[in-house]
Amino acid sequence: MKVINMGGNSGSSKQQNNAGNHSILTKVDKLREFIGTKVALPQLVVVGDQSSGKSSVLEGLTGFGFPRDAELCTRYATQITCRRETEESIHVSIIPHADAPSSEQERVKKFHRTLKEMSPESLAQLFKEANEAMGIRNSTKSTSSDGSSLPAFSEHILKVEKLGPDEEHFTVIDVPGIFRKETEGVTTEDDIHLVRKMVENYMKDTRTIILAIMPCNVDPATQEILKLAKKADPTMVRTMAVLTKPDLAIESTMQRIAIDHVIGTRSDLLLGYYIVKNRGPDDGNKTLEQGQKDELTFFSTGPWAVLKNTGKAGIDGLRTRVRELLIDLIKKEFPKLKTEVQKELQSLRSQLDKMGPSRSNEHTQRAYLNRLSEAFQSVARDALNAYYTGNEIFDDRKDLRLVTRVVLASEKYSEDIEKHGHTRTFASSDDEIFFTAAKPTDISELLFDTELLRFIPELEEVIDSSDLIAPQSSGSEDIMEYIAEVYRESRGQELGTFSPALVSTMFKEQSKKWKPITLSYVSEVILAVHEFIVEVLDDVCPDSRVRDELWNECLLEQLQGSYRAAMSHAKFLLEIEREGVPITLNHYFNDNLQKTQGGRLVAALREIGLTTSLTNAKNREEGFEPPEKGIFLSHAQLNNLSFNMGNSDHVREYMHDILKSYYQVSRKRFVDVVCQQAVNHYLLQGKESPLKIFSTQMVLNLSDDLLDMIAAEDAPVKLRREKLARDIKSFEEALKVLKGSG
Repeated sequence: MKVINMGGNSGSSKQQNNAGNHSILTKVDKLREFIGTKVALPQLVVVGDQSSGKSSVLEGLTGFGFPRDAELCTRYATQITCRRETEESIHVSIIPHADAPSSEQERVKKFHRTLKEMSPESLAQLFKEANEAMGIRNSTKSTSSDGSSLPAFSEHILKVEKLGPDEEHFTVIDVPGIFRKETEGVTTEDDIHLVRKMVENYMKDTRTIILAIMPCNVDPATQEILKLAKKADPTMVRTMAVLTKPDLAIESTMQRIAIDHVIGTRSDLLLGYYIVKNRGPDDGNKTLEQGQKDELTFFSTGPWAVLKNTGKAGIDGLRTRVRELLIDLIKKEFPKLKTEVQKELQSLRSQLDKMGPSRSNEHTQRAYLNRLSEAFQSVARDALNAYYTGNEIFDDRKDLRLVTRVVLASEKYSEDIEKHGHTRTFASSDDEIFFTAAKPTDISELLFDTELLRFIPELEEVIDSSDLIAPQSSGSEDIMEYIAEVYRESRGQELGTFSPALVSTMFKEQSKKWKPITLSYVSEVILAVHEFIVEVLDDVCPDSRVRDELWNECLLEQLQGSYRAAMSHAKFLLEIEREGVPITLNHYFNDNLQKTQGGRLVAALREIGLTTSLTNAKNREEGFEPPEKGIFLSHAQLNNLSFNMGNSDHVREYMHDILKSYYQVSRKRFVDVVCQQAVNHYLLQGKESPLKIFSTQMVLNLSDDLLDMIAAEDAPVKLRREKLARDIKSFEEALKVLKGSG
């Protein structure tokens, strides 16, 4: 069978083949070669059931005759391109599927065949060789050399280029026909689903014109292929239906249904219905040209004659219309393609840049880890300096604004210690029922939620949940009664005073909530720092294998050590402050003590004195000073001033005042040193801070063996690098085509 040139059959088609259309169609074909499996391109896809007449329609559109052998029916997508060239020829190759292993891609790329003429035998042989190259099973071969079962279908694309001096530029894609029953030894239930999924994938893109093929002897309304098309194209604006085999529609009802759909009275498709007559089983020896003459005669007689002047009956009208549609779609979508290709090329280059250069030796491996550490330290510096405009990661992840998170935690810690850190409320010197601080409450809700450790098990070795339990108070809840109880149980023969050791005892009791509150605060900051390190490391090191090796072999143990150091220092500060002898050189201790005792004196004076309004005599005479309220005491009252309390009561109040004054000084001092030392130094800014561990110095200190274990590229990374390089090259070539230089 000779190659048939379909271009010479339509003068109107030739007129449309202007230079502009030819150029843009050629560009899309080149794009399909470079990025056809990666970016949706404007395309015409022929879909339908097996035996729906799909192959005959394709043969009429392109002049390329598919083999009739059932075993050689379409087992993969076939891209047929007709293009004008000086000599007639057919070139057949395979476009590998993008997700296929690189070795398989290279193997199928080697498949190339060129034919000057086609006979049924040479065509059948060509498809057999293509099937074999794609690894598709047949009746004589069902397993590969390693014993694994061969597939019945392939996701590679068979590319057929039909060239000749009279060809009209045109590209169409044929996908395997849908089927519903297995063929023993050939297809399986899985193949049914695979083909259906393949058909759906080709139809779903908005840049695809769907050419749905269905026979006339079945009502189109019941056809599954139209239901699939509607799923992919809900508004049915890019679906065209082609009715085939009208000679098999013997009943007048079926003929009427087909005619109504073509003329539009029953059509729900914007692009409408077309109708063609296939060559029958007895027409195998007829050429395509003879078949088209028979078709013209068929649509000139009988009930079908009403369609003669619609332009929708016959392969010529269909070919003209689909080519017009394809050209219009390409012109509409072409400007958008350039933007998409540029964006994807930028993304691919960015992914490759993140991977860095190939890491095949000690020098490149160390350089790679150095770049990662520098990127990490850059983000860490910005996070500690609250320079959140320095990296866009802070825009997307507010929880990574580390120093802000720590400042908020520190302010909460200071407030919690002030309001809830005391075991018992101090009495006011003015009135024993007036409290100088909030009443102590259950602090359980203020403490670190240890349930979080279930999701971060590496911190369980650092944060001891037994340290974060709210303590129970012992003795009376009233502080004066508690002090009296301590004094009674520990007093000696002192006259009007008490043992200094009692201050230590009372202070330790009064500050016992400091430990869980403080260690909860340090735990919160450790969690914040740890989450920051994990997330930033994930961002700067996209290679999961390198990240895992780096984490497990180098970082985790050192991080846990720095966290433990911070926690240990916080416990050390607690021990120094609470277990040692109370001591301070801060003058605020005496100031607070004097104010407290002075307040008691004022209370006593107010109790025995007379409140009156006093004014300066001279000012009163001049009449410009308002009277001032005060307390009036007679000389007798002043001489007889006495607090009228026993020795133990006096000591109790004095013990309270010393405890209160020292507690206030100690609390402020303690909160400051915890924030400054345990948190700021040990966890944030110090040389041994966990944020400083992943540094260039750490990378320089790695042994060659450990360096190779962490940074050497494994097979998947090498394959990904190779794929990115291939994709970048393809998109660069595609961009040249879009810019007119390729």
